[in-house]
Amino acid sequence: MMNDLKQHTRPLAGLAALTILAGCSSDVTGGNRHNVQLSFTTNASVSSAANRVSADLVVGSSNELVLQKVQLVFSKIELDQSGNTQCVSEAEDANDDHGDDSLNGECEEVELDPLLVNVPVDDALHPVITVPLPAGTFAEMEARLSPANARFTAFNTANPDLVGKSVRVEGTFKGTPFVFTTPVRAHLEMDFDPPLVVDATTTNTTISIDVRKWFLDSTGAAIDPSTATPGSTSLQQIENNIRRSFHAFEDDDERGEDHHEGHHGNDDGEHD
Repeated sequence: MMNDLKQHTRPLAGLAALTILAGCSSDVTGGNRHNVQLSFTTNASVSSAANRVSADLVVGSSNELVLQKVQLVFSKIELDQSGNTQCVSEAEDANDDHGDDSLNGECEEVELDPLLVNVPVDDALHPVITVPLPAGTFAEMEARLSPANARFTAFNTANPDLVGKSVRVEGTFKGTPFVFTTPVRAHLEMDFDPPLVVDATTTNTTISIDVRKWFLDSTGAAIDPSTATPGSTSLQQIENNIRRSFHAFEDDDERGEDHHEGHHGNDDGEHD
């Protein structure tokens, strides 16, 4: 079973440079790598994602909230071999793109100029990038959700609606259009259970995001996004929901579903 997300809410570091790099493991060679697709889906609470394609996500007891467009900005995504290492630094330094993130030999990093993900709102599986990963076993995926640093002028020029923001959502609430944005920062740790085994048969890893729960309060009622003003309880609830909504798992059949089993038969993952 996929473990729950471990939450880290302290400020996070600046963005990484534009490139897909070899990992920081000293024993990894270019000839022992396999291309693994990283995909995203909103199929966190709905079964059979491959058979569900709808135009939007509908939320609330009366379907009053409709989510039509969801965008996220990631500054770094890494894989952790042991699950006990902090691969993605939480220290924020606008003048240092890398910090100490690349120093630990148990971390395999994918460094990107700010990665904009247009999260699918149809419950289908959507590939985002393909990464050359070394053969081996990985216990955890780490990611940094944070706004693009001002120094990344090309990204910010191309995405003016996301300047200073890490999350942007468009939709309607009771028929009235809204745009919700937040600079929420989060150090995301997603355990693989069973561990992700990268070899010649591994083709896809999926990040599932339970977007439907972002705008729900503690009673399960839909939150009016217009009430999520700076410092409000509504904004705090939404941002906490966002931090808790990410899960990752091996998904070679590309159905966007965690079957609670790996094709390698390894189910020794630790539970929180």
